[in-house]
Amino acid sequence: MGIRFERKVVLAKIETTYGTDPTPTGAANAVLLRGVDIDIAQGERLPRDVLRTGLGQLGTLLFGRRVTLTATVDLAGSGAAGTAPAWGPLMRACALAETVTAGTRVDYTPVDQGFESVAIYFNLEGSRTILLGCRGSAKLMLPKGKLPQIQFSLTGLWVSDTSVAYPSQTLTAWKDPLPVSKANTPTFTIDGQAVQGSNVELDGGLQVGYRELINLREIVVEDRLPTFSATIEELPLATKNFFALMSGANVALALTHGTVAGNIIQLASSTLQVQDVKRAEDQKMAMLNITAMLKVGSPDFTISAL
Repeated sequence: MGIRFERKVVLAKIETTYGTDPTPTGAANAVLLRGVDIDIAQGERLPRDVLRTGLGQLGTLLFGRRVTLTATVDLAGSGAAGTAPAWGPLMRACALAETVTAGTRVDYTPVDQGFESVAIYFNLEGSRTILLGCRGSAKLMLPKGKLPQIQFSLTGLWVSDTSVAYPSQTLTAWKDPLPVSKANTPTFTIDGQAVQGSNVELDGGLQVGYRELINLREIVVEDRLPTFSATIEELPLATKNFFALMSGANVALALTHGTVAGNIIQLASSTLQVQDVKRAEDQKMAMLNITAMLKVGSPDFTISAL
């Protein structure tokens, strides 16, 4: 009997010690993903290059096997202000510190040291791949008229592929998202100017790499280069000259999605540096495509669940 491709279960749990399996369970650590893409056999192929007695292939040896996983989750709160959302462990694996203010908010901000990691169990109808020490990057995407999502691109150390029982899942921690709209997204400002926008993206820009030495095997954080992009309606220059923002000065970004406590997401930065502004058109209206970097700050940006 064949394996059903849609029957995927992903479990993710923060590691107390890097690369040590914390044993995630379906009851406590199930992740509600969409668009999962996993490559379980990445690495370098080392050629033999020995002398041959004739023609033909000599084969290669695989070094540094690791796993990459890309998927998205719905961007929604936990249902209770001051309680970490279900996607919190994945954000922490993207070099973002989780700060909980009880009963009020949970903030995710970039860190430069003390990087956390997650263990991931990927199960395809009983065929399980374990990857440990996972780290990567998160991209928030808020497209107009669609559901907001976070795209995660994670890399982990391959441990095993085994046949196990297909796990049951408890997914009650994952809440329904709200479409990106005027009613659900009440605040969007750039440099203090309220804008009418679409297709907002904030990419954490974390760069990770595989590192293996004698007595060392790790997914290391190499750099953080966060970026921002959005499409907004063009305003009269007398109201706001967005082209002038390309001068290099830091400007503020603020966006709020959601209106009810427990399901409000906020994006904020005071170090937005606009790199490019290009004119575009949407339904006969003049638009601006804005791209920017998020410069080093205290912090570079904050993602909050309220």
